[in-house]
Amino acid sequence: MQFFFRVFLAGVLFLPVTGLADTLQLTLGQAVSLALEHNPRLEIVRQQCMQSRGSLTKAWSGYLPQLDVAGGYRRQHIDNLQPLDEDDVGYGSLHLNQLIYDFGKTTGAIDVGRFELEASRANMYQLNQDVVLALKQSFYGVMAKKRLVEVARLAIKIYEQHLYRAQKYFQAGVRAKIDVTNARLQLSNARLNLVQAEADLQVERKNFENVLGLRPNGGNYLLVSGEGPLEKLAAEKPAMSFSLDMLQAAASEHRPEMKQVAFLVQSAKAAVIRARGDYFPRIDVGAQYDDFATDLTSLPDQWQVGVGLSWQLFSGLRTRGEVARSRAKFREIQAALHELELAVTREVAESYLRADANRSAVDIAAQSLELAKENLDQARGRYKAGLNDMIEFNDAQLRYTNAQARLVTTYADYLVALARIERATGTTPGLQYVAPGDASPCRVRMQSNDRP
Repeated sequence: MQFFFRVFLAGVLFLPVTGLADTLQLTLGQAVSLALEHNPRLEIVRQQCMQSRGSLTKAWSGYLPQLDVAGGYRRQHIDNLQPLDEDDVGYGSLHLNQLIYDFGKTTGAIDVGRFELEASRANMYQLNQDVVLALKQSFYGVMAKKRLVEVARLAIKIYEQHLYRAQKYFQAGVRAKIDVTNARLQLSNARLNLVQAEADLQVERKNFENVLGLRPNGGNYLLVSGEGPLEKLAAEKPAMSFSLDMLQAAASEHRPEMKQVAFLVQSAKAAVIRARGDYFPRIDVGAQYDDFATDLTSLPDQWQVGVGLSWQLFSGLRTRGEVARSRAKFREIQAALHELELAVTREVAESYLRADANRSAVDIAAQSLELAKENLDQARGRYKAGLNDMIEFNDAQLRYTNAQARLVTTYADYLVALARIERATGTTPGLQYVAPGDASPCRVRMQSNDRP
């Protein structure tokens, strides 16, 4: 019996250790890589890019030979044909056509497809950066909610200690019973705050999994950031080693939306050339061979080769309307590019200013936390010495808890602000833009980097 009890006890003790060992630890860089692989929005934009590649291939087909084969079988009768006027006829036809020149219509279509493909690639790069920003926001949110749970637990521990002292003082006749009741009330409120903080953490984890596109390890995972304790956050925060002018220059060079709209401007310009091509003729060279399997003497095998010119002299103003529409679209996108340049300039400046303000706010929040802790220690000591009442201690504890929470949220806001700067300038670490004309598939390249 003792043997079986020992085996059971060993199994019980072993299970938690196994569970901890199986917990997946995710760094920020690993989480970003998972999001870029599994987020469904990215698969949508990849397929849109593949559609653009297909359209470009279709446009190129205009310069390639067109080869048609036709065949059939029929019963044919020809009046007054000697010596045979009716027979079963099997026939086959081979037709080859090659465009020689169409005054820029096909060339314009190819340019439209090429620039639209590059715009699609830029859009794909943009969405990758959006996913990275959303992932970082959620990651920092989970880490902040975890710290707020720790803050709530610490508040419970402090109120439990204070309740113990209040009960001892009441039993010794030093304090009134209202102090015990008040301490119990504050402890109950602190436990309620913990329940709310844990619920907020679970909600944020769900948001994180939604951005990620999957639930890692069946939900048995832990996000790790390598950050120090709460008191050291301000000293260990990332630095801002860049100026606003540097960020503006980086945005002009790297922002994917600006690349996208610039390609769309070139595509619209090529569309004007394509539309104007309908004003001019089309020159083709063609060849055809017809083979007839029959005894009818009037149906001999035949072939022909020739050059043809076709010119639509009047299309009911259709070409004129298409040219006017294409020109207006070109001017519209030019104006949109200028508007985007102004918006990017504003966004970069706003991101920089907010990040700078959040950086200062982290330092101020850390100082406030030190003062709040000192004030709580003094209030605790004064309460022990009988120099103050429960209200002063509760106020001191509330200020300390609020100061902790404020530092946690301010630090998370600062990290998000830095991520927004990366997004505003188009310089998200770990992502590499696919250069125009690159033969790579519709995927954004990833550099090896564990800390995007």
